[in-house]
Amino acid sequence: MGVARLKKAELYYHKSVHEQIAAALQETGACQIISSSEENHSRPADVEALISGIDEKLSDVRYLTRTLTPHYVDPVPALDRMLGERPEVTMSELEELASNTDLNGLCDKTRAVEHETAEVRLKLSEARQNLLILSSLGFFPYPLEVITEGTKTLTGLVGTLKAANVSTFRAALGDFSKYAQDSELIIAPYDEKTQDVYAALIYSRSIEAEIREVCAKNGLSTIDMPLSFKGTVDEEREKISGVLSALEAKDAELAAKMSELAKENIPTVQKLSDYYNSLSSRYNGTSKSDETECTMLTKFWVPSDRADEIRAKVEAISPEIELTLNDPDPDEEPPSLLKNGNLVRPFNILTELYSSPTYRGIDPTPLLAPFFWIFFGMCLGDAGYALVVFGLILYVFKKYRKMSPGVKDFIKLFLFCSVSTFIYGVISGSFFGNFIDSFVPVLIPLKNSMMLVDPMTNPMQVLGISLLLGVVHLMFGLLIAAYDKIRHGEIIDAVGSNISWFLFIVGLCLFGVGTGGMLPPHFVQIGSAMAIIGAVIIFIYAGKGEPNYFKKIINGFLALYGSTSYLGDILSYSRLLALGFGSAVIGMVINLLGGLAANIPYVGWVVAIIVIIGGHIFSIAINILGSFVHPLRLQYVEFFGKFYSGGGEPFTPMTLSQEFVNVKA
Repeated sequence: MGVARLKKAELYYHKSVHEQIAAALQETGACQIISSSEENHSRPADVEALISGIDEKLSDVRYLTRTLTPHYVDPVPALDRMLGERPEVTMSELEELASNTDLNGLCDKTRAVEHETAEVRLKLSEARQNLLILSSLGFFPYPLEVITEGTKTLTGLVGTLKAANVSTFRAALGDFSKYAQDSELIIAPYDEKTQDVYAALIYSRSIEAEIREVCAKNGLSTIDMPLSFKGTVDEEREKISGVLSALEAKDAELAAKMSELAKENIPTVQKLSDYYNSLSSRYNGTSKSDETECTMLTKFWVPSDRADEIRAKVEAISPEIELTLNDPDPDEEPPSLLKNGNLVRPFNILTELYSSPTYRGIDPTPLLAPFFWIFFGMCLGDAGYALVVFGLILYVFKKYRKMSPGVKDFIKLFLFCSVSTFIYGVISGSFFGNFIDSFVPVLIPLKNSMMLVDPMTNPMQVLGISLLLGVVHLMFGLLIAAYDKIRHGEIIDAVGSNISWFLFIVGLCLFGVGTGGMLPPHFVQIGSAMAIIGAVIIFIYAGKGEPNYFKKIINGFLALYGSTSYLGDILSYSRLLALGFGSAVIGMVINLLGGLAANIPYVGWVVAIIVIIGGHIFSIAINILGSFVHPLRLQYVEFFGKFYSGGGEPFTPMTLSQEFVNVKA
């Protein structure tokens, strides 16, 4: 299947049916609009006004969503909503809802509550700050008016200074008799552990400049006192406590009002969000059309197998419609749409995470799917874990029947990989680690009878399998690259840069394995011949186009030295052993801890069950992550590095927005 074939559609129609055409194209979800061919294409005034009105509505919707959502308790759990458990509505129902909803009025009401809340919380912050200041002034015996306002002849200040500077500060004030006579220093109680000490100083206005200078020299940092402080510290504290209680009650009242607004309106706002986003996508897309005084031309890409459906849909709107469908021109680069069968489609996301293929390029999805499937199974490698994942996914599919195709395919990916995990778990004898050996010895003969590899006692065997898979994977990538070059007529490049390395690497492997006695002796000769032929081609091809014979020779040797990079790539596949081994060891440790816990008197088995179940749940979660990431790295770095670069534009059709609700045409 691979990259779907597209048709370039040109749809001619009268302006009077523009809205019906736009709606029909969007409802199919299969049309990617092509922008107008005019360089300075501008939208008609009526369409511009329509889009401007939609944008204003979207602005209101976004404001309400941003403001009210934190106060909204969604009756549908987040996971359920993500998996498709959302209300189902039609566009006509949303249109009616939009006409009956006063978004501007709701925004005004919400802003009023929001502004009042902001004012109350500003006053709350101020009151709490004032209460904090008062809590440090309990040592001051006089009305605070002496400091905040003063008298005709007296004023004062409050501040902090280092405890070590208190005696120095007292001495500085006593150096001049007039300071001592015209000032009073009050120090808050402190002990030897205190670092900063609160101090109040009342003094005559006539010596204010001198007093401020002494304070600055001795490190007294003044505190700005609110001018509203008039009475004693206790009086002001009592007054602010009352104000604070009233403000907190008002804040709670406003929060309840905001919650009520959210409860009443967020479901409506969410529906309108999808509605106006759908309209915005619709009219912004079709506004790229070419037009005359009476007619419009909308161009779009459409999958070939959907073309007849599109034709029937638009022709049902008006008989005065002309739709032409053509194959892309040779110099055009259409977007790419991956179209694979049921078994391969869940793996599309792996390719899309990297980069979509070009329209005429190779879709690597069917090529990587079997390798990723095998690698995932080897990394997780536990039959018990596979059964848990398989059962959980079946439960999800049974419970959530409205999930989007993309989410469903992503979950299917893990469903498929749980099968390979089960197979590898059986042949490697891993079932929740060594659970059978530790707790169900009666099943040991059955388990052992199905074991083909044992990573715990013979890791070199699994390492060999991993490296062999690496060689197959990399050589397959080279052959794909050679095929791609050959189909484009680049036969010499295919032989020189791909087939030569295939011969060289495979030949060396056959030579090494045959020499080690793992293959019949004649494979040594076959491998030697392949390696020599490959090396000669690599050597000659590296000097192609270089007139200087000395440089030809240097380039040839440097090219052969590049074989070390292939060695590094092959060794990367040892992670298949490492991750599978790690999964088995974690399972063994969990079972060991569970066995030890079982020896606790009275509650031992209860603790053991909790440890085993909880531990294996954690192990499944952490090992699934590793089993997804590391095989993916082998695809992206080692495999794709041999033949695939991506760079295609993904097919992005005009669709209905379904972020909050499932919208039906």
